[in-house]
This record gives sequence, structure tokens and C-alpha cells, in this order.
Amino acid sequence: MSDVPQFAVDPWLGPLPAGWTIKRLGALGQLIKGRGGSKEDNRDAGVPVVRYGDLYTKFDITIAEPAAFVSEEDAAKYTSLAKHSLVFAASGESAEDIGKSALSLLAEPAVVGGDAVVFHPDDEIDPLYLAYTLESTPMRSYKAIRSTGFTVVHISAGKLKTLPIPCPPRPAQRVIADYLDRETARIDMLIEEQQRLIEMLHERRFALRTHVALHGTTSVEEIESPLPWARVLPVRWRVVPLTSVADLESGHTPSRSREDWWTDCYIPWVSLHDVGTMRGTKYLQDTAQHISDAGIANSSARLLPARTVVLSRDATVGRTAIMGIPMATSQHFAAWVCGPLLDPEYLWVLFQDAMQPFVDSFQNGSTIRTIGMGDLKAFRIPLPPLDEQRRIVAYLDDETAKIDGLIAETERFIELSKERRSALITAAVTGQVGVREVV
Repeated sequence: MSDVPQFAVDPWLGPLPAGWTIKRLGALGQLIKGRGGSKEDNRDAGVPVVRYGDLYTKFDITIAEPAAFVSEEDAAKYTSLAKHSLVFAASGESAEDIGKSALSLLAEPAVVGGDAVVFHPDDEIDPLYLAYTLESTPMRSYKAIRSTGFTVVHISAGKLKTLPIPCPPRPAQRVIADYLDRETARIDMLIEEQQRLIEMLHERRFALRTHVALHGTTSVEEIESPLPWARVLPVRWRVVPLTSVADLESGHTPSRSREDWWTDCYIPWVSLHDVGTMRGTKYLQDTAQHISDAGIANSSARLLPARTVVLSRDATVGRTAIMGIPMATSQHFAAWVCGPLLDPEYLWVLFQDAMQPFVDSFQNGSTIRTIGMGDLKAFRIPLPPLDEQRRIVAYLDDETAKIDGLIAETERFIELSKERRSALITAAVTGQVGVREVV
């Protein structure tokens, strides 16, 4: 905390340095509600357009380059966006992120679409300083408590108008903004480096798992492979139809009209609701939905044994997991009950990594992607001896754990860096850090 004498005080901004004031956003410029069409208007070139959704996904503090365009004819239906104006997202998915804003640096003409609010600052406030202030932690909290709605959250221009803005003298605002530009750029560069490291670690993880799954853990003589997704294989391995070493089962959804089949039940039933859980998970221990014994007995659904390998064949194609306990599946999944010659964990490794590009090549459909049962029946796999399959799985478990540990450490570093960035912005725009040096 600065030892500069205090003047203005706010519950969330805290005490501010002498000479600073607090003014409502509405007193510092003009707020205008955005209007315009939809993403269907987007073109490859034309007049730059800022859509409220892009504020969450494509822009940070400033809008330096356009993310979308509309034709000159369609631009007339949109709200004009002047350079050095700010754009707020008036709709969002959560109160914590509502009102995300960014400063437009786009050359005119530019426009903004609906579900957004444009703020034209007057000469009393530096636009870049205001952009940083609006994304500080206190401002995010103030926007959250002014929001309405649950499934879709909204904030109006009238509510944004009441935001309390800490205002140092005008020359100090630009100094603070320049300071934050420099310091956040350093942090952002560090975050980008760590994100590239994570990408490299994921690539190494995939390459390692694919190589070991197809070549084993020791160097041996190899021959050309008949599989399109494996160039060579150890000479002692066989290539077999998957159905020759595992029984292929198709899932089924019993009648939804029988509520007693779906209410207060205990048999896990694998559906598309579980696809997210399956990402990176070897064993599926429970499911989002459950079915009754009667639902199984009076339909084509089948209770499959533990260690059955399931593969999603619709929507998010190729997600795979092993049943930790007996389960049934919907028609959106294929399931392999492995015989004595095939270790389910080895098959999971193949599906998870080595065979993934091959599985992708079979997908068809534009809106909803799918892979047919006929294609699945034609799958062939490399088959090492059973003891070697288990050695491969054990080796990959150990090596993958090391890489995953590095990824987790890097992700924690990124989160800490983001927290530091947020704290730095908040401290600077409330006069709590480096006030004498910065100002």
C-alpha cells in the first residue's frame, strides 16, 4: 500500500492517493447500445465489425486487428465504432465475465454488432487507462453485481453507467497506462512461452505413446506393416482383425417414455454426456446417467463387463475409455469386450493415440460427424504377445506421468502469471503500487 496521503475511498477500490477522485462511468463519456445483424453477415473483407462474443475469445485490453468483416451495405445496419471508443459485451455466460470490454484501435470506418455497448470517452479520461481500469478485479466485481440472468447473463448501458472509476490526474492516467502496457507485455510474453512449452510437451506425449505402442519398449527387427497408420512393426508381432480378439458390441437407448427405467437407477449408462469426462481418462468409473435392470432386460441394451473398451462414434468421434465397472452404452458408442489375447489397456492406448488419425479418416457427415459400425468391424490392429502388451502399458504409464507432471507444473505457472497480471493492473489503477515511480 502506498504511503501517499489518502483521499477518495471506495469499498472495493480501497483508499486512493491524494489528488485522485472517483467518478461514475456515465460522467466520463457517452454510452450507446450496439445494434446489428448476426454472424451470417460476416465476410472475408469489408468493414471491420466487433461482435460481443469476440470480446471474450479474441480480444484482451485492445482491439488492434479486426476479427470479422461485413459488407459496406450491411454495415449501415450496425452501430458505428469510432477509434479509441470502448466496447462492452452486454451478454455472456457468467456474471464473473459479463461486461468484458476492450479499447478499439481499429481505423474507421468500423462497426459493432448487437448485444454490445459502445462507450465514447470524453477528454477527461485516457481511453487506454480506462480500458485497463475496466478489466481490473474491482471493476469485474462491480459489473458482476450489476448483471441479471442465469443461463444467459446481461448487463445494460444504464448499469454500466454507474460503475465507479478511479480517476488520477489526466497526465498520470497516460503514465499508468504506458506502465501497464510494458509490464503486461512482459508477462504475456512469458505466458506465451509457457503455452508453447505445453504444446511441445503434448506433442512429445503423443509421439512417445504412438511410437511405443507400435514398436515396443526395446529395439528389435521390424518389417513393413500392412496397416495404413503404421509404417513398420516388430517382426514378431501379428496384424489381426480387431473382431478376432474382441467382441464388438453396439449400444442402444431404451425407451425414454418408461420413467421407471431411468429414475433412481444404479447401472451406469455411457452416453454423449460422458464424452468430456473421457478426455484423457483411462478408466470410466461412473456416468452422468443410469438405467435400471428392467431397462436392460426389456430392450436391446446390454450390460457389458468391466474392462470393456468404449469408443464414441458420433459427435466427438474417437473419445475412448475403459469401463471400470459393468456398464451399458447408448447407440453413440461402440464397445469391445477383449478376449484372452488382448489387454484392454493396450487397446485403449491404440485408440487414444496411435489409431486416432486413422479413426479421424473414417468420419463422415458435416453437421454431425459419425463413424459407422461397418467401418469399425473392419479395424485391424497390431497384436504383440500379451506379456509385451502389458510391458508397453506399464512403461507408458510411467513415462506419461512424468510428462503430465511437467504439463501440470507449467499450467500452474501460467495461472500464477495470470493472477499476477490481474493483481498488477488492479494495483496500478488504484494507486496501490509504484505510485511515486509510475506517476
